[in-house]
Amino acid sequence: MKYFYLLCTIFLLYFYIIKSIKYKEIRYLYDRTNKINKTLLKISEELANYEDINTLYKKIIDDTVKLIKGADCGSILIYNRQKDIMEYVAATSFDLDELKKVNFKIEELYLYKTTKLKSPAIIKNPRVFDSTNIGREKFNTLLLTDSLNIKSTLSAPLYINGEFYGIINVDSKKSENAFNENDIKLIKYITRLLEGAIKNVLLMNELIQITRIDKLTDIYNRRYFEELMKNEIKRCERYGNTFSLVMIDMDNFKMINDNYGHNIGDEVLKYFVYVLKHSIRATDILARYAGDEFIIVMHDSDSKKAAQKIESIREYFKKNYYSDISIEFSAGICTYWKGASLEDIIISADSSMYEDKRKRKLGSCVNI
Repeated sequence: MKYFYLLCTIFLLYFYIIKSIKYKEIRYLYDRTNKINKTLLKISEELANYEDINTLYKKIIDDTVKLIKGADCGSILIYNRQKDIMEYVAATSFDLDELKKVNFKIEELYLYKTTKLKSPAIIKNPRVFDSTNIGREKFNTLLLTDSLNIKSTLSAPLYINGEFYGIINVDSKKSENAFNENDIKLIKYITRLLEGAIKNVLLMNELIQITRIDKLTDIYNRRYFEELMKNEIKRCERYGNTFSLVMIDMDNFKMINDNYGHNIGDEVLKYFVYVLKHSIRATDILARYAGDEFIIVMHDSDSKKAAQKIESIREYFKKNYYSDISIEFSAGICTYWKGASLEDIIISADSSMYEDKRKRKLGSCVNI
């Protein structure tokens, strides 16, 4: 009888221990699920406030690494359709500037080879995979960035409007077994949330583009140009900077439309803008002011430098027609002076431009 009670006691103790362990596991899963849901809710609310896509990418990877147990670093690559390559846009615990030196073809991705980019996958020892699936130069560059000093990667595809958009990678530097099937389920859920946030920001950016960019020529429109110049003039007043504003009007553009049609006229405008854009510095401002009128703002340039640049553009058009259509233009320059408003500068440049047009019509060969 004594042994019977002893066996019962042992059994009850064993049952209690098993139940306690089970309870702790269930409690841990409950607490973790609760924490994940609260975190995702918070992230969802925060993501709705982002307007800059690159800032959003950084927020996404930082939060995802925090959510996935076992992850301590990560990155996001976006598919550049024009170049047909995958490019790094965000990273945590890696040097993003160094990572940007490397890009991949879709066919080089582990996800492409394993799931055809349809679902997440776990990559154990990514260094081994990359050593045999990407070029030696890329592999050596990744080694130098220390981005292959990882044991395991959980990789998931991102889709926007049903089209492949990019991948998100969360990595572990500690263990090949850092991730499991539960993490795959979790990142599937996370990516759906992230895809919605990215889509919203892209739509917002598209709307911003519509309000800022001239649809035909793909340069700034007049409204946004005027917004930019308000800040530009404030900087000049504060720091003593200068700029020259050039008003440009195409000569005989109506004749081109009448003789060749408006479709050809539009193509001539686009060619004209293409040459202007590639003739000035990336920091200069180019905008369509109205119809066939354009404005260039050349930073840190006096009227002499601006005139030299305009003359070189004129010389280019003398040698490079659009098809058989010659392109000429009149231009006027005004250099910013302290206290001048944007209206003052435009009126001055506009007056100079019409004077140049008058002289050109009279056949005078004078420089602006």
